[in-house]
Amino acid sequence: MFPQSTILGPLFWIILGLLYAFNFYTARFWFKDFKIKMNRIKWVLVLFYFIILNIIIGGGFTLIGEDEQHAGIYFMGIGIVVCMIAGVGLWRYLKFDGDKA
Repeated sequence: MFPQSTILGPLFWIILGLLYAFNFYTARFWFKDFKIKMNRIKWVLVLFYFIILNIIIGGGFTLIGEDEQHAGIYFMGIGIVVCMIAGVGLWRYLKFDGDKA
């Protein structure tokens, strides 16, 4: 990624890890603002969705970087459409309150 540098590669991954940690730290405040009651299964589903989304984006750009542009674009295109549909379903599940009739 940074072929002429010995510090930029690890620094990039440290900053990326800090951004992910900050994202998950602030997620509880975001859910609280939207008045979403979270339990363990909801947190696991959100984490699973986030991991799948990262795999799709990372895999697509890896294919593009390996000179397989068509495969990368198709992989990301189909994967992101599936993730959008799953995201709507996850959002509806998160907003669902079993106490309401």
